[in-house]
Amino acid sequence: MTIDRAAIFEQFYGEMKKARERILTTADGEVGWLLKFIQTDLEALTPSEWMVLAFEVASFVDDVANRHGEEIATEGGWSVQSIPGERFRGTIPSSAEAKEVQTMVLHSLENLWEKAVTAFTFPQFTIIVTLPGADHERKGNVFVATKRKVKEFEYRFAHLLVDYSGRIRRCPECQRIYLAIRFDQTYCGPRCQTRVATRKWREKHLPKKQKASVGRTGTTADSDMKNRKGKPDGKAKR
Repeated sequence: MTIDRAAIFEQFYGEMKKARERILTTADGEVGWLLKFIQTDLEALTPSEWMVLAFEVASFVDDVANRHGEEIATEGGWSVQSIPGERFRGTIPSSAEAKEVQTMVLHSLENLWEKAVTAFTFPQFTIIVTLPGADHERKGNVFVATKRKVKEFEYRFAHLLVDYSGRIRRCPECQRIYLAIRFDQTYCGPRCQTRVATRKWREKHLPKKQKASVGRTGTTADSDMKNRKGKPDGKAKR
């Protein structure tokens, strides 16, 4: 049976176009999509949900992020191939590659929050310069060469992070990573801010004796419930 390579690639790039549109229409655009991606539980996704996300990861590198940094030349594409033997075109990441990317981004952000600086290391990093092309171009082109698509994602992320490093934060209340709107913003939203303010108000205004009484009452009630379980006169739970 002959493989219709043209039809497969047409379908593949159609999915890539949809993925690019989803990224760009996400709240806060690329960085909003990135923060959502790194906090996604990959193992909880259905096969169809994972396929949608895999195309988005591939699109972030190959389409959306082309303006972040130089052009990239890798030795191959992602590990999942649309056509057997096609190493460059029509590839998407495996779940293991996506997990590696998540780990890299989270580790970089943790370093940035703790040390105010984060480093990206690219082994066998090569810069390629070409001759000018057609149409009487006066300048050649510059490509950054690296081995794996995962490292290309890291390169794109590093350039994107330059614009948002001061705004990407972790909410101390719910631990969600979010993009701050204000310079002095601490919590991800009004819900967490209100919860913290309410808790502080109660701690400040609730008398110590009442706090202790509430604690003992709760403990006594729990103990009574446990003791009633299994007794002949105890009512069965419906």
